[in-house]
Amino acid sequence: MLSKRLSLLFFLILFLATISSFFNSLNVKNLAVPQATKVFLNLIARQESNEATYSTKLSDLVASSAAVLATTPASSVPAPTPIVTTAIISSTATTNSDPFANDPDLKDAAWGQAVQVSETGYRMKVGFDPIMAEPKETFQALNLYRYTKGKSNLTWDDRLAKYALERATYICQNGSDGHAGFSDYVENQEGYKTLGFYSLGENMSTHMKFTGTHLIEWMYAADPAHDGNQLGDWSHVGVGIYDDCSVLIFGNDMI
Repeated sequence: MLSKRLSLLFFLILFLATISSFFNSLNVKNLAVPQATKVFLNLIARQESNEATYSTKLSDLVASSAAVLATTPASSVPAPTPIVTTAIISSTATTNSDPFANDPDLKDAAWGQAVQVSETGYRMKVGFDPIMAEPKETFQALNLYRYTKGKSNLTWDDRLAKYALERATYICQNGSDGHAGFSDYVENQEGYKTLGFYSLGENMSTHMKFTGTHLIEWMYAADPAHDGNQLGDWSHVGVGIYDDCSVLIFGNDMI
C-alpha cells in the first residue's frame, strides 16, 4: 500500500514538475516577445530618426546653397571692360577755311606779313608752334640771328631778364600796353638806375606761341621796328617768357 502511495506521489511530483516547466517556458517566451518587439521598434524609431535628421540636414544644405546662389554672380568671369577710343586731331592739320577770314586787321593780309595796327603794335597772319620758347633758347636764337646779320653777340643780364619776366607776366595777364609801362618805369621810376644802363629798349609779344628761332626770325623780324630793335647797337639783353607772351629788354652803356 505504501509503495503504491509512493509511486503515486512520484508521478504527481513528476507531473507537477513537467507542468511547472511548461509554464516557465511560456513565461520566458512571453517575456522574450515583448523584449524582441521593443528592440525591433527601437530600431525602426532610430531609423526614422536618422532619416528625419538626414532630411533636415539635406534641407539645410539646399537652403544654404540657395543663399549662396542668391549672393553669387551668375558667372565668376568678369564682364569685359568697355574700351573707349579717342581721336586726337593735330593742331597743325591743314584746312581749306581761313581762320582770319573775319579778322578786320588780317583778312586781306598775306600769310606771314606783319600788319601795323597801332603806333607801336603789329599783327601777323601766321600759325603757332605747339610749344613756347624758353628764355635762354630765345637768347641763343637772337645771337645766332644777329650773327647772320653781321651784328655782335649780346651778353645775358639777370637784371634785364628779371624785369623782362615782370613785363611778360603783366602784358599776358592784362594785355599789351603799347610799351607804356616800360616807358613809365625807365623815365619816372629810376628804371635806368635800377637796371644799370643808360640806354634801354623793349620788344614784346602777347599770345604768340613760337619756338625761340621762330620768335626771333619770323615774328620780331617781320616788321622794321621790332627787327631794327633786336639788331640794334646793344651790349646786353634779358628775356622773359610767361605763358605765350615774351619780352626782350635790351641795354647798352652800363652804369
